[in-house]
Amino acid sequence: MIYPQRPWLLPLLIAVALSAVLIFGGCNSSNQNTEKIPTGPVNVNIDLNLPSYMNLANPGTYMYFEGGVKGILVIHDYDDIWYAFERSCAFQPLDACAKVWVDSISIQIHCGTPTSTGFQPCCNSKYSFNGFPLGGPAKGRLARYQIQRTANVISVYN
Repeated sequence: MIYPQRPWLLPLLIAVALSAVLIFGGCNSSNQNTEKIPTGPVNVNIDLNLPSYMNLANPGTYMYFEGGVKGILVIHDYDDIWYAFERSCAFQPLDACAKVWVDSISIQIHCGTPTSTGFQPCCNSKYSFNGFPLGGPAKGRLARYQIQRTANVISVYN
């Protein structure tokens, strides 16, 4: 049997594939839509030999750095994995109060502002140390920056 040629089939398949990428490209791995979290230019080098950064060499520690939009959060997780996040909350990241802070007691990241009398939540979103949401209205993870360790120097960049 001879099949007729269909020159229009290949362009149609390509168009369908590209449409699928565009439609599903705004979803995270659990198929939840995420807000576009703004990020800024980042190029930070952290020398773990310096006294001010030595503690960060220990798993389960974190530090805040200038850069990005609302700052950078660098975490050395308990499983010896390094993370660098934009400090903008994943839920309504442009709100003035939507900045994340680490709660070292609950070992979670919270959206809000520390005050002299405690912590003032912004949206009640909570995240694990790997940036994925644990509770609150945020459905997507925190925006990540690239991170690389070479000997005792941690480089954070985008």
